[in-house]
Amino acid sequence: MEILTPWTGEILALGMLFVLNARVFWTRRTRIDALSLLGPFSVLTIILSAFAWGLRSANIAIMALSIVCAVINYRSLVRFSQQLFVDSYSLKFFITSVILLIATIFLLFVEISGRPVRLQTRRYNVDVQREFFSAPIGDEFLELKKSERVQDKRNLTLYTFYNSDPSVQQDAVLLFVPDVLAEALSYEPYFILLARRGWTVLAADTYKSEMANSKFFRRFSLIWDSFSLGGSEGIKKQMEREPRRKTYRPIYESAYKALAKIAADRYPGKKVFVASDASAFLPESKLQKIFPDSRFLNLQSIPEYTTPGYGFVAQTNPIFSWLFLGKKRDKTCFEPSWCATQTIKELERFCFRRNK
Repeated sequence: MEILTPWTGEILALGMLFVLNARVFWTRRTRIDALSLLGPFSVLTIILSAFAWGLRSANIAIMALSIVCAVINYRSLVRFSQQLFVDSYSLKFFITSVILLIATIFLLFVEISGRPVRLQTRRYNVDVQREFFSAPIGDEFLELKKSERVQDKRNLTLYTFYNSDPSVQQDAVLLFVPDVLAEALSYEPYFILLARRGWTVLAADTYKSEMANSKFFRRFSLIWDSFSLGGSEGIKKQMEREPRRKTYRPIYESAYKALAKIAADRYPGKKVFVASDASAFLPESKLQKIFPDSRFLNLQSIPEYTTPGYGFVAQTNPIFSWLFLGKKRDKTCFEPSWCATQTIKELERFCFRRNK
């Protein structure tokens, strides 16, 4: 199953805005202006995208444009609700629509140029499963409940990447906890390349209910705080992991404990290998208490990995990568491929050592 990304919702909203603003060129008299509904629909789409995937700079730009378009088209929406026919568009409305159309085309160009580089799971014989859980956040792990309903409290999202061919599946499971500056899907190409070689990957995003630590706001607020202090350099300095490790340690520990329980329940007898990124890599003494017979890897220890804390953004979020980290969109997937290769070497050493 292909997992949808924020880019999907953003392109959908911009597509609606394009049709909404371009309709002044083809809508004729004696027609009811049903396309005016696209204004509020685009606002709703981008808001739902923000709540589903978290707030992003692209969300804010598209949301602002959507709201302006909806307001400008308010009178058309009222006429539609009263089933009145289009008489004619005023010159002022026509010019405003053209200006908004140009802004929409510009954002479409930026979004399409900076679209994520995605590895097709079907091509690599990989399946992806997403599940939601309610998990306690704190030093003591109490229980883990799967959330079946949308209205349930969902503060842990689990992604499972695995090879659909049982004959190539390996006898170890890799558990991954991302840095709070990223999310599990920021490492998607890395996970797919591991699953292609038969390694099952469990990755967890963990949040709290308060706004500052919610899925909607946490990552954006951390990046914005860094940018407001030092622009792009401030964002790059966020790669320094120690301050975040101390602040978000309870969240990281809860994610590790949740993954340990899920792995024990679903993959009994399989070896467990633990990987993470930047501040999510806790002291090994602490990890050893949760995973007594495991081996640990911090992606930041791989020199070729150049965006620690943020994930493989040159593939998963190229616009952010180019604007703030100075890395262009990379279709070759060199970094995730190299990191996957180094991780597999560690996995094979670990399995060989355990089998001796």
